Amino acid sequence: MASLGRYIVRRLIQGVITLFIVTLIIFLLFKAEPGSPIDFLKSNPTIPKAVIDQVSAQFGLNDPFEVQMGKFIVNMFTFNFGESIQGKPVSVIIQDALPRTLLLFGGAVAVEYVIGILVGRYIAWRRGSVAEGGVIMTSLFFYNMPSFWIGLILLFMFGFLWPIFPLRGFSDPTFVLQHYSFAGTDTGSLWFQFVDVGSHALLPMVTLVLISCAGTILLMQTSMLEVMGEDFILTARAKGLSERAVRKRHAARNAYLPIATSIVIALGFVVGGAIILEQIFSYFGMGYWLLQSITSQDRFLAGAILFMISLLVILGNIIADVLYGVLDPRVRI
Repeated sequence: MASLGRYIVRRLIQGVITLFIVTLIIFLLFKAEPGSPIDFLKSNPTIPKAVIDQVSAQFGLNDPFEVQMGKFIVNMFTFNFGESIQGKPVSVIIQDALPRTLLLFGGAVAVEYVIGILVGRYIAWRRGSVAEGGVIMTSLFFYNMPSFWIGLILLFMFGFLWPIFPLRGFSDPTFVLQHYSFAGTDTGSLWFQFVDVGSHALLPMVTLVLISCAGTILLMQTSMLEVMGEDFILTARAKGLSERAVRKRHAARNAYLPIATSIVIALGFVVGGAIILEQIFSYFGMGYWLLQSITSQDRFLAGAILFMISLLVILGNIIADVLYGVLDPRVRI
């Protein structure tokens, strides 16, 4: 246990150092880009220079380079994200967008791994069959397709030709009242809100699952094939256990380690969402606001979102490494 404790402390220290370096890189990238966050004010001749100077002082744009860098790093590590140039606190924008992205991409990750584990386990046991070839070809087809292409097709088919789902947004009670009579008319009920939010998230979620399942299926299949060559599988069969019991109780259970660590790391990327996909569906989550903030040079909002993504990815990697350390003591050395 002592060695595991030292291993966890070492990984945490490495994670903090990595996060510091990433935060510094984020700041330097924003400083290297041309222009400034208040260029839109400077280009407006009706805005007095005194107002521009006041805004520059408010956001600290006139401070020396070292002071700006120090403030940025301290603010990120203390979660004091400040104000966006849109006139809203960055924390308010993130609080609105984060639940939407967690619902969409967290749900997609959950569905993706359930399908990937079940299908990957099945085709590994049916190696060389028609089912294996068909599953791999289909999943790789979607895996190599751009997410925006699949998203546009789904929008055109189920939002335009057959307007079953809304074309944009996160919530629209009017659309639900017009198209989903089973949701009722009480817009404040939990069931109505579930139908409303779910109908907006379903198409982008399906898109994400289609393009992501291939990796999980192939990872599970590879892990299963490695386990199936072990001696304990032959022993289980020699005992007279059914193929179903050998597959579920022995092979699959030992093949879950790469999948478990993959899930942990994937969850770290959830907050970032899919930037282009959220634009396609006008789904106002973290990915949508990240692109909006970058194109408008809102480095305060963009920096906060990038910092949170980096933080969660680093935490995901630390948790995955600790999980490996718990299950395999050799990793701690």
